[in-house]
Amino acid sequence: MLYTESMHWFFTVFFFVFGSLLGSFSNVVVLRMAISRSVIFPPSACPKCNHQLHAKDLIPIFSWLFLRGKCRYCKEPISIQYPLVESFMAIILCFSFFKTGPGLPFICLASGMAIWFVVSTIFIRGEVLKHQPFFWAIVYSIGLKYFLSETNIFNINFLLIIALAILVGLIASIRNSWVEFTRWSCLAFIPFLYLPPNLYPYLAAISLLLASFNFSKTKSNKVKWILYFIQLAGIITNIYLTPTKLAFIGYIN
Repeated sequence: MLYTESMHWFFTVFFFVFGSLLGSFSNVVVLRMAISRSVIFPPSACPKCNHQLHAKDLIPIFSWLFLRGKCRYCKEPISIQYPLVESFMAIILCFSFFKTGPGLPFICLASGMAIWFVVSTIFIRGEVLKHQPFFWAIVYSIGLKYFLSETNIFNINFLLIIALAILVGLIASIRNSWVEFTRWSCLAFIPFLYLPPNLYPYLAAISLLLASFNFSKTKSNKVKWILYFIQLAGIITNIYLTPTKLAFIGYIN
């Protein structure tokens, strides 16, 4: 198949649009997981007045901007989380495709970063009090990293990452529930899994420092937001550092 640079730019834009749609769905998953509701039924509605939303209300990013952050029907404010999640997911998919082009590396990279982003958003909202989302995020991330990596990921570094993630979780869960252990362990493990080893000392120092402040009620919310933005920076950094093997005006299998 002939693959040109213009095609690459076209699909990059396409995946930005598709990513915004995926971000809109991610919002539904995050919000409904918190209240244990189906992500399919009932249809989307305003969380304030419960009025069912129509297609014109559900255009990712733009609907929120056109409505000036308010519900069309009750005029109550709509959380800025909606356009931010849609925008960041769009950036993840289009940037991942821009770096890797079509193929398995793109699927693994974009999927891994999307999972990392969604679980980070679930973490910062703090409404999901179950272990499962964080546990499965780790399992899927390991699988995707395995297919994406050109070297064996199951080595001594992998064991050290697990040990450090457990330590971070134990420190963060002092005076907190075991769900807090799972949440912090997950958010400590995933960056180590994806980012290069030369960043490990910095990641370890930051993770342990933030975890040590988590048991303080006055500082817990602040350190979680710091950790959240570190996760977002880690996602973009990992995509940026992903090697590219694009060859334009040529044939790809």
